Amino acid sequence: MPEFILDTIIDTLKSIPILWIVYILIELIQQKIKPQKLAEHRGGLWAPAVGALAGSVPQCGFSAAYATLYNSGVIGAGTLIAVFISTSDEAIPILLSRAQDFKLIGALILCKIFFAMLAGYLLRFTVFRNERISPDSDLVCHDEHCHEHHKKSIVVNSLIHTLKIAVFIGVTLLVINSIVYLIGEQRLEQVLLSQNIFQPFITALIGLIPGCATSVLLVELLLKGSISFASAIAGLSTGAGFGYIILFKGSKNIKKSLLILLCTYLSGALIGMVLQLFS
Repeated sequence: MPEFILDTIIDTLKSIPILWIVYILIELIQQKIKPQKLAEHRGGLWAPAVGALAGSVPQCGFSAAYATLYNSGVIGAGTLIAVFISTSDEAIPILLSRAQDFKLIGALILCKIFFAMLAGYLLRFTVFRNERISPDSDLVCHDEHCHEHHKKSIVVNSLIHTLKIAVFIGVTLLVINSIVYLIGEQRLEQVLLSQNIFQPFITALIGLIPGCATSVLLVELLLKGSISFASAIAGLSTGAGFGYIILFKGSKNIKKSLLILLCTYLSGALIGMVLQLFS
């Protein structure tokens, strides 16, 4: 058995206990933080700021819940983009499970929240300045990706989530390690434009791929040293999990949904490039 396969198995198994603890804490937080409650001040000045803070909760379904609220007319486009940018999906739990430097995790969270607020407000008062918010009566998320925590216990929910993410981690690690083994680390870095100022534009494009596995991939590339911190921020800023699927699935205005997607991508890429310049 090649050594990289054994390393993949060991790294994946080592992450499971910490991931479970982290997801139990997240489940407890989510019981207290409901997107519907946070959206009550949807038309207020603080909406993008609240959205940026809410999106920082590391959960794959949170952006999907906010996309549903947007489609229902509860929040505006600027707030939704703030949520998308601040969302890190599984990045924080994975970094915590790897016993990484807490300064790195803190920097990632603070950067995401700050730039999410900045982008949210800028877009709200420029691109989406004439937007009107008119909520529908049905504000409940019925989508399969929106979690119904009352049906299962916190322990069971967190364990299921942990095992799913562990599978994502294992598969992602195996793919990356296989590529490095077959083509070499230098070739992988060339493909990803390592040390290039334009690398964030590539990772921001990767982030647009819907699903929790995207954040897993970006974190693993960061830990491998294949992408920079700035590029990881760019990719995680556009990585909104299932949010894009829900946005387009329930969209009443496809052009506006495409504009939201474009604004999120450009925001993420520019955030990464700015950080790349000053890092």
